[in-house]
Amino acid sequence: MFINTRAAQHVLKCIKENSCVTITASAGVGKTAILRHVALQMSEEEYEILYVFDPFDIMRFYNPNQKTLFVIDDLCGVYGIDERNLQLWQQVVERIKTVLQNNLYTKIIAACRLQVCQDDRFKALSVCNTCVCNLLSENICLTKNEKKSIAELYLENNVSEITNYYELYDCFPLLCKLSHDNPNLNIIDFFKNPFSVYEAEIEMLLKEGHYAKYCALALCVMFNNNLREEILTEDVDEVAIIENTCEACRLDKRTHRPILLDAL
Repeated sequence: MFINTRAAQHVLKCIKENSCVTITASAGVGKTAILRHVALQMSEEEYEILYVFDPFDIMRFYNPNQKTLFVIDDLCGVYGIDERNLQLWQQVVERIKTVLQNNLYTKIIAACRLQVCQDDRFKALSVCNTCVCNLLSENICLTKNEKKSIAELYLENNVSEITNYYELYDCFPLLCKLSHDNPNLNIIDFFKNPFSVYEAEIEMLLKEGHYAKYCALALCVMFNNNLREEILTEDVDEVAIIENTCEACRLDKRTHRPILLDAL
């Protein structure tokens, strides 16, 4: 099930005009759906579609005599930068750039979480920063009519119940899918406060070992969503709160505050 949004059309145009395109947004906005849709569209133009996980696979399966689109989902991590994967990319990124420069019919399209794409370390992947499509940007974000079409696709007779909640959360497509998959949900309560979605995301930060990001969120709660930058950059009286929160989040209580600031 797919609605051909202006974002999908924009990404398709970009991959036709560029050698590498990165689709980014926060969770649940539709990165993977657009990634797969565009790959299917390119297959109709005689591109061989190859899903890869390891950047070395691009060099391994590159064929200068074949139109090829390499497809990568969750580029360099899901809930944060995957250090191992980043190191693999750093080892081969210049060779990949050369391949793309020398062959106009070899292309890469990737989907990447916004928190990964915005990490300073991601800049090392220069080839993946040449054309970035942010699905939350004003020119391609979901319009109200597109959201209505997505709701009609998944929810059929319940669309009118959620009309007032289209603009509450960026992850609207995911909420529609989850509502479709769980018909016993109270649809109005779920769209007003999709607590379970965000609870799962936060739990995965901890399980995946992104303790600094987890701690930064906890500090936002501890400071009632008023975590001023100077609290993490200057000597202030909240030392005990910060140290205790770090320990509770499996971080050394002496963790340097700039690390927490970067995590935010």
